[in-house]
Parts: sequence; structure tokens; C-alpha cells
Amino acid sequence: MTGTGREMRTGGGRGLLAIVLLVLLLAGYVAAMRATLGVSEVHSDRDAAERDTVYLVLHGGLLAIGAIAGFAAGKWINGLGLAFAVLFVVVLAVAMVGIQVASFELACAGGQNGLIRHWHC
Repeated sequence: MTGTGREMRTGGGRGLLAIVLLVLLLAGYVAAMRATLGVSEVHSDRDAAERDTVYLVLHGGLLAIGAIAGFAAGKWINGLGLAFAVLFVVVLAVAMVGIQVASFELACAGGQNGLIRHWHC
């Protein structure tokens, strides 16, 4: 029992819930990137501005959704909403960078351009 009178849930469920939510958010990120694949083809300055706007909304939106989902999950599990929100945002940000770097490497070194965006090597 915590000092607030709420019953704490066990650790195994916390970890599993966090992993499932993060996997779902990352799967949604990859799906959204695949859905906006045409935006990454840049032929003019206007195309570049549109791509940047779409990517700002997509990445910022995912981080905001991750923060909200993490906060809600943390509050529901044991009252640690802010800690879970920070955890989710950090994990999602690192994963997004990793996915982008891997996509770039596959496009420029492996000839697999267009997996989640078009790269100019």
C-alpha cells in the first residue's frame, strides 16, 4: 500500500504494459512514415517546405502521443505518470533517430531507398 491509499501493481505488469505501448507507438510511426513516403520526394523548395511540415507534425505528434500515453499508463499503474511520460518520450525519440539512420544507411549503402522515406545520397 502506498502513502496515498492506492494499491501498487506488480513490476511484471508495468514492464509488459510499457513494452506493448512502445511497440504499438513505434509500429504506428513506421506505418505513418510509409504512408507519407510520397512527401519525401523533393523537386522544389515548396516540396521541401511541405515535407518539413509533414515531418514536424508526424514526429512532434508521436512524441506528444507518447508523453500522454506514458503519463496515463504511469498514473494508472502506480501514480508515476511523469516518470513514465519521460521514459516514453526518450525511448521514442531514440528509436525514431535509430529508424531514420538505419533507413539512410540502407538507402545509401544498401540500395534500399524508399523504405520509410526517399533519401538523396
